[in-house]
Amino acid sequence: MDMEANWQRIKAHRLRLTDQEVRGLAEVLFYEQEAWLEEKLRQREGEALAMEILGFLGSIGSLQAVSILLKQLDSGIEVLQVAAVEALKQCPAIVILEPLSKIMLQQNRSSIKAGEVLLSFGENGAEELWNLWFDKKSAAGLKIQVLQLLAETTDARAVHLAFLAFLSEEDELILTAMKAAEKRNATCLWGNVAGCLSHSAWRIRGRAVHLLGEWKESRALDILREMGIDPDPWVEEERQKAIGILSHV
Repeated sequence: MDMEANWQRIKAHRLRLTDQEVRGLAEVLFYEQEAWLEEKLRQREGEALAMEILGFLGSIGSLQAVSILLKQLDSGIEVLQVAAVEALKQCPAIVILEPLSKIMLQQNRSSIKAGEVLLSFGENGAEELWNLWFDKKSAAGLKIQVLQLLAETTDARAVHLAFLAFLSEEDELILTAMKAAEKRNATCLWGNVAGCLSHSAWRIRGRAVHLLGEWKESRALDILREMGIDPDPWVEEERQKAIGILSHV
């Protein structure tokens, strides 16, 4: 089989071909030729077509195609990363969820893209993210990423994880918890937010004060008054605003 001739024909006629036609050609001409397509990527020749064909192959369960696509998440070439994300979203969950989780555990530059793909798998992806949080190798950076991703969904587990994040000693994780609580309007966590009013970090105190005011959480009024004048001017300004709002609820 003349791979190069077939490749050039598809390149020349791609705009005339439907996606279904290209999918059929990919299965017939390039199945078990994934390494050949990877070489095209290395040569930076027809990357868009190579990624498209690899995506079709991955969607029918080619583990080699999936492996190549996963590598592109870490390629440093934005166009390839974006194409890989879209292609991986079409791959069967059974072959893609575990490798995506492993990438996220590594917390390298491809982990953000891997998380984006995981999120596209709905309930299956949310379950994988939930499991990642509780993985013994899960560091604060990974937990931040997991919480940020789940907060973008309607999955109730985002609120559960935000509750756990408030118990952390990591400032960035606590801030992420507050952002998640705000995004999900999780007023059930108002007590956790109020507990941050005595935190040593002004960013956390300020965010907590702002959120309690935004939620119009009248139960926090006495706590805000009792905390006294905050040493940080911005936090104190937010405290006064929040007291003003809650005094009229």
